[in-house]
Amino acid sequence: MSPVFVRLGRQLVLVPVVALASYFLMAALPLTSEDESKRQVPPEVLASYRRDLGLGEPLGFLRPWQKLVRGERLGTSAQGVTGDELAWKLSGSVGVGLVALVLALGWALAYALLRARWRRGRLAVLSDVLPAIAFGTPVFIPALLLAPEVVERGHLLPELCAALVISVWPGIFLGTLVADALDTELARDYVRTALGKGLSPRVVLWRHVLPNVLPALLDAVGPVATALLAGSFAAERVFGLPYFGQLYVLAVLQKQVAVVVVSTTVFASLLVVVGLAVEVVRLFVDPRAREVSS
Repeated sequence: MSPVFVRLGRQLVLVPVVALASYFLMAALPLTSEDESKRQVPPEVLASYRRDLGLGEPLGFLRPWQKLVRGERLGTSAQGVTGDELAWKLSGSVGVGLVALVLALGWALAYALLRARWRRGRLAVLSDVLPAIAFGTPVFIPALLLAPEVVERGHLLPELCAALVISVWPGIFLGTLVADALDTELARDYVRTALGKGLSPRVVLWRHVLPNVLPALLDAVGPVATALLAGSFAAERVFGLPYFGQLYVLAVLQKQVAVVVVSTTVFASLLVVVGLAVEVVRLFVDPRAREVSS
């Protein structure tokens, strides 16, 4: 069996595991504690909570999914969500994440090229300082700085700024990997041989070096795409975007247990789709992956 399908099979197995784990963890959360007598949950809310999770019922863990399939609203109040609303919110977050991924790849290319130049000049120290600044700055700080101006500007600008904010550190991270891989490949014997045969540096770079750098980039794209989707949660909250991140955060804060269970499972499934997309791209751009698969 192809190693690609083996990896994907392992990821697919994690989806029901995540679904069951999120269900039982949410079911185990206490609604109140003994020393919070002023915050006791009314009996009708507690009963709604138990119905929402199917607690004490045979196959009760399927209750959130039954409600989703029937088109019922998930959650114990008007703050819940239907399946259509969940899909719309997820599509919004995926859109922000895809734009952020494109921007991150642009940052990566720009940084890799700049670092190659900086290493030959007086700006070499910036190749170490810039990643430290990017990695050490939480996403919400630039988001909070931009938010007051952005929210007033109009349609789609908050989405674009959210994508921009969450793309910087992944772009620098990918750029560092690309730059290191380029340095490694350019020092190999086949590069000197190709140059010795009269090929121009540009031809050697595009025909021989970059194809060997791409696998290293693809190895990192999957985790980076996952980080971008998760990072969009904080940016969406700051910019007031009504998408999946805001839904998830509010569901956790309000203990909308069915929403949390379904959203967590949907997000895990989305990560499997991201892994599948990366593997498909790898089969197209990496001849060694096709040889292993065959």
